Amino acid sequence: MTEQLGPNDEWFRAIADSAPVLIWMSDTEGRGIYFNLAWLDFTGRPTEREAGDGWMERLHPEDRGQIDAAYEAFHQRVPFQLQFRLRRKDGAWRWMLNSGKPRHTPSGEFAGYTGSCVDITERFEAESEARRQLGLMRAITDNAAEALFLMDGEGRISFVNPAAERMFGWTADELVGAVLHDKLHHHHADGRPYRIEDCPITSVFATGDTLREHEDVFFRRDGAPVDVLCSVAPILTGGGVDGAVVVAHDITDRKRAEEALQRSESRFAAIFRQVIVGITQFDLDGRFLLVNERFCEIVGRPMEDVLKQTSQGISHADDAERTVALMRRAADLGEDFQVEKRYLRPDGSAVWVNNSVSVMRGPDGTPRFLVAVVRDITEQKRVEAEMSRANQELVAALDEREVLLKEVHHRVKNNLQVVVSLLRLQASRLRDATGVDALRESLNRVSAMSTIHELLYRSTTLADIDFAEVLRTLTANLRDAYDLGEGHVVTIVEVDPVPVSMDAAVPLALIANELISNAFKHAFPDGGPDGGPGEVRVGLSREDGAIVLRISDTGAGFIPPRRASSLGLMLVDRLVKQISGRLDMEPPPGTRYRMTFDLQ
Repeated sequence: MTEQLGPNDEWFRAIADSAPVLIWMSDTEGRGIYFNLAWLDFTGRPTEREAGDGWMERLHPEDRGQIDAAYEAFHQRVPFQLQFRLRRKDGAWRWMLNSGKPRHTPSGEFAGYTGSCVDITERFEAESEARRQLGLMRAITDNAAEALFLMDGEGRISFVNPAAERMFGWTADELVGAVLHDKLHHHHADGRPYRIEDCPITSVFATGDTLREHEDVFFRRDGAPVDVLCSVAPILTGGGVDGAVVVAHDITDRKRAEEALQRSESRFAAIFRQVIVGITQFDLDGRFLLVNERFCEIVGRPMEDVLKQTSQGISHADDAERTVALMRRAADLGEDFQVEKRYLRPDGSAVWVNNSVSVMRGPDGTPRFLVAVVRDITEQKRVEAEMSRANQELVAALDEREVLLKEVHHRVKNNLQVVVSLLRLQASRLRDATGVDALRESLNRVSAMSTIHELLYRSTTLADIDFAEVLRTLTANLRDAYDLGEGHVVTIVEVDPVPVSMDAAVPLALIANELISNAFKHAFPDGGPDGGPGEVRVGLSREDGAIVLRISDTGAGFIPPRRASSLGLMLVDRLVKQISGRLDMEPPPGTRYRMTFDLQ
């Protein structure tokens, strides 16, 4: 086709319309101006629909980007070739090879492009399938765990996969072109040179037979041996061997495992004979198949006699039925089990044993027989019986002690309540306010100690007491003692469970008593802030491994008097030192105490 033909030339139309390929022409702007009969028959549309950019309606949406390359060539006035999909009149998408060349007038002016579309669907699909197959083969060879080699007719390597590179330490470039035998198979495992004439791998070139599952030794680049299981298949063409495929599987670990198994079996045989526990093998019916000397010593029978017996046959009558049930369960469910039982010796004496029984399975996974490790626990049972008697005696003694201690706490609490009542009676007779306050403080202190004994009496354990419960009870009692209603003071107790010993509980209770009493006595002489009720807050928590007791109020603040003039604060100081704690007075608002102590 020349560059000077135009769409109006009748003879050009006749030639183009008779052509079997799709022919098109464009103007100088790239718009379609002519489509031959083959094109119109392919799309099933008239020229008017195809003209301009109308033909692009039949273009696959994913291929529109290809047209950009055509337009780039159009602007440069150079030929182009591209592939895209065009919809046929029956709706099928067909791959087209579109070629275009610039067209010029007789005077040399650019007149547009002339081009053709050839249906390459079958070729494209065949190439795609070939690429897919090639990609699949590449994926298989690249991801195969086995080393793959392709040899030509002279035994030279023409292809290796990545597994072969990793397995033997050579790169593909170093192996391709080299004789496989010279690179990997040059010596026997014992170090003797391996002649290529004796090599079973290269023998396939002479025999044409496949070599299957051949165990041998190849060598890495660094000279280290690699145990391999290899297969070699000849490539036959024209009646001769044109090459071979070698597949090598690294069985070094398997060989080492086999050697280790042999060593393990030897060790097991020695252990079986010399171990200090009995070992038996018996079938699912309890019939002994194998026993060691130690088991014979345990049951006091010669080996010949034991091998004629069953496990249940030499068991104590009380244990035989349970033994049979466990063996039946092991046979049905394949479950291992442990059992303590008694074997009977020929003299009628019983020996206690601990049997750890494992189920051994056959190749099909079903239980085949049982293996038991038998430990003589007769002495252990004797000691356990003695310890059980001793424990019973100890429990009885502890129960008696606990009853006595509870009675002591109950009586101490009652005596302290008597003291409280006497102090309360004495206070009611006094007319001196100072004396009444002093008696009330003493009464509160005695009441705090009484609370400890009351809670210990009700506790399920005498070792310690939940100090959170002490604080709740103590706060409520003090509030009642000072006759402070909800309208005057609100108490908030936020405490975590903290168990403390009896030795720590009493001083802690007295400290809390003094600080809470001070809040009730001094914080709100004129009522709470802003005319509302005051607030006294008691908190107990664990922080950074220590116990923190917080007592605060929302009063106007409290300036502590000198310790020498305040019995309560002197008592607090000494008690804080007694428990190795630390008491800090935090800044306002209100009066806020923070005591930190450790129960270690």
